[in-house]
Amino acid sequence: ATARRSALAGMSIPAYARQNLAWAARPPGPQSFWHAVGTAVRGIGRQIDAVGVGLQGDCAYHEKLVMPVTAVAVGGKAPAIAAAGFVAPSANLVGEVSMGEGATAWYASLLRGDCGKPTSVGAGSQIGDRATVTSSQIGAKTWIGAGATLVDCSVGDGASIGLGATVCAGASVGDGAVLTAGAGVPAGGGG
Repeated sequence: ATARRSALAGMSIPAYARQNLAWAARPPGPQSFWHAVGTAVRGIGRQIDAVGVGLQGDCAYHEKLVMPVTAVAVGGKAPAIAAAGFVAPSANLVGEVSMGEGATAWYASLLRGDCGKPTSVGAGSQIGDRATVTSSQIGAKTWIGAGATLVDCSVGDGASIGLGATVCAGASVGDGAVLTAGAGVPAGGGG
């Protein structure tokens, strides 16, 4: 059956015909039967997992996040996001990351505190869609635009980093500063 499926996959046949062939290749019996079997197997898997966790004790891994959110502890240091106003389901937080009260991390943003230095985001600050912040200190009420990249830098309170802007290692952006879209601050630069 597997050889037949792989041979059919390369053929140019209409979608409805592929769907009919896939339906014909399903296991025999009613769908409700296979749904019940699948549910039972998943239940047994959960029980086996619980036995494994019991055997491992404190060393066991416990997944407690909603699946799309990625918050990863590195070297025993986990993200601290309890005070955050909003963390998007597709945001990624890795290592020692702290978010101040009301701070937000929007869709597909990446905050990394796993490169030797922590990342902190001040109260009321916003990290835009697809922005990457690595080992940086972000002040309070600061706006980081979509697609911006900040690496090992500091951004003052009330600053605005434009869409797609880059702030390189060792750079500093002062309080209330505005960095326009697509602009860059070289390594060690700023003020």
